[in-house]
Amino acid sequence: MRQAIYAWDYLEWGGAQIHLFAIIREVREHFRVSIVLPEGSDPKLLKFIDDLGVERHFFEGAVDTKPQAGIWGSIRSRVKKLRTEYRMMRRIAELRPDGIIHLDLLPHYSLLPLMWACLYAEVFITSHNRMPPVGRLREAIWKLKAAAISRFRNFHVLCSNEDAKRYFAGHYSKQTADEILVTYTSVNPDEIAPIASDASVRQKAREFVALRSDETAVHCVGNFIDRKGRWVFLEAARVAANENTSLKFIWLSPLGPDDAAVKRIESYGLGDRFRLVLSDEIGKERSDVLGFFTLADIFVLPSFVEGLPIALLEAMALGLPAISTEVNAIPEAVIHERTGLLVQPGDAATLAKEILRLADDKKLANELAAAGKQHVIENFDEREVGRKVLNAYLAALDGPSRSPKN
Repeated sequence: MRQAIYAWDYLEWGGAQIHLFAIIREVREHFRVSIVLPEGSDPKLLKFIDDLGVERHFFEGAVDTKPQAGIWGSIRSRVKKLRTEYRMMRRIAELRPDGIIHLDLLPHYSLLPLMWACLYAEVFITSHNRMPPVGRLREAIWKLKAAAISRFRNFHVLCSNEDAKRYFAGHYSKQTADEILVTYTSVNPDEIAPIASDASVRQKAREFVALRSDETAVHCVGNFIDRKGRWVFLEAARVAANENTSLKFIWLSPLGPDDAAVKRIESYGLGDRFRLVLSDEIGKERSDVLGFFTLADIFVLPSFVEGLPIALLEAMALGLPAISTEVNAIPEAVIHERTGLLVQPGDAATLAKEILRLADDKKLANELAAAGKQHVIENFDEREVGRKVLNAYLAALDGPSRSPKN
C-alpha cells in the first residue's frame, strides 16, 4: 500500500486540519497514512488524529504565526521558520515517502521545502484564503515563486473554495492554474444528523451556559481574534441587547483573551449577557464541539478575512440561521436573503439590525435555516470531497514523471 503523508509546521490548528481529516477518512482505505506535525501540539488535536487510526510523527520546533515586532523580531522569526521547515522535511524524508505528500504550505512563503518534497513524491497543497494585500514588488516575487514550483509535473494545487481558485490562478503557470481542483471545505452529514435531531444535546448545551428557555442565544465559533471580528460582534451585541433584553451572546474559542482583551470586553457593559467559552470546557470529542453549536438560535460569524469557514458550514448544516460577512468565499455558502444574511465586514450597526430581525421574525429565521441546511448538505459533503481528492491522488500517481514541465 502506497503512502500518503500530511504535514504542517505550526501549533495553532483549526479549519485546515479539519479539512485534511475529512480527506484522510476517505484516503486511509487506499493509502498508508502518516501525519507529521510539531512537538507540543494540542492534545485535543492528537486525540482527533488517533481517532482517525493513522500514524503520527513529530519534529522539533514550530513556526511563529503571530506578527513579530521590529526588524530583529522578523529576522528571528524567519530563521526559526527555515529551521522548522528543514526539520519537518527531514522527518518526512525519514518516512521514505513513495506516494503522496500533502503539505499545508504555500510556495509564496515556503518554496524550498515544496521543491524538496517534489524530489520524493507527488506533492499537493490546499489553499484556503487569498494572500494579504502587498506592494507590487512583493506580489511579483510571489508570482515568480509560484511560477518556479509550477514547472514540476508532480506539484498539484487544490483550493477549498472558488474564490481562492480565482485568486491563485493568477499566480501559477497557465497549465497549473487550469488544473487547480476545488475541494470544498465540507461537513459530514452522517456526523451532523444525530446531533441535529437530539433535543437533549441542545438542552445540555443551553444549561451549560445557563440559558433560559425564553432567551435567544446568538453564537459565534472561532478564535477570539481581531480577524474574526470579535469587537464588531461585541459592539453589535451591545446595540442589539439594548433593544431586546432576551438576547444573550456566546463565543466559543480554543484560546482565551489576554488581559487587555478582558478589559476591552468589560468596556461593552454586557455583563452576564456575553459569555466567552473555551473549547476545553465543553469536552474533548468532535461531537462535544458540534453539540455546543445547537444551543444557538442565531449563528453569527463577523470575519474580516475568511476562506470558506468550517464553523459556518457546520452551523448551517445543524439548522441554524446564519449571519456572516460578504468577504472572500463566504457568499458561496451564505446567499443573501436565501440561505442566510450577509453584512459588510466591520458594520456593527447593520449586524445588530440583522440579529434583531431574526430574533423578532421566527418565520424568516426558520426559512433561512432550512434553506441554508439544504444548501450545505447538497453542496459541501466531505465524503464527496474526499473521493475527489482520492481520485486526484490516483491520477497523479498514474500520470507523467517528476521531471519539470516544459
